[in-house]
Amino acid sequence: MSPQSGTILLEQIAPRLRAVIPKAVKTVGAEDAEELLQDAMTIAAQMLHRVEETGKKVTPGNIAYYVILHMKSGRRSQSATRTDVMAPGTQLDDKSCVLSFGEEVGYDPELDEPITLGELLASEHEDPSQAGARNLDWELFLSTHDYRYGVILKGMAEGRSLKDTAAAQNEWYPGMWALKNRMAEEVREYMGEEAIAESVRTPRWKASIAVDREKTACRSERKARTQRGSR
Repeated sequence: MSPQSGTILLEQIAPRLRAVIPKAVKTVGAEDAEELLQDAMTIAAQMLHRVEETGKKVTPGNIAYYVILHMKSGRRSQSATRTDVMAPGTQLDDKSCVLSFGEEVGYDPELDEPITLGELLASEHEDPSQAGARNLDWELFLSTHDYRYGVILKGMAEGRSLKDTAAAQNEWYPGMWALKNRMAEEVREYMGEEAIAESVRTPRWKASIAVDREKTACRSERKARTQRGSR
């Protein structure tokens, strides 16, 4: 875009957009009037650039008019598609909407508390990224140490005692016990002193959900006691 077009954008198009955008364009989600104005300015600059490249003649009023139409229809400088569920145009068509995790979507009569969207979406299973990282660490450790470490760990995972694992491998039990202790020392040396604690620590994102649920349960219990006492 040439300096002349830049001057037209700032002095003739921007005032028109600033006067109309806050009144005529509906905000979507977290958008505000200032953000919409900056987006409209970007679209206007893109239009001016294309006009210059094609050699067409348009007035500042024409540019401002079509920019406002684009903004009202849900188009933005970086997104004009309606296949994106997060796009403003898609939301203006009522084909999608953005909700807060704190949005109430139901009611639990047993707890006498509302159910939020975050509680429905929160998984009770282990974080896949943590499980993958831990498996990778163990694979590297086992590949560079005594193969019997893997036998001991497999037995522990299957819930068998060390004595049963030793018998299944035709190993001497005291020798397997000493091997298990040596493995524990090498694991701490290889993965660090906090390795075991980290493996069982609740992720922070899940801990906050657990706290909210505990608070809800406590409120429900207090309410139930109050109701029993008033009878």
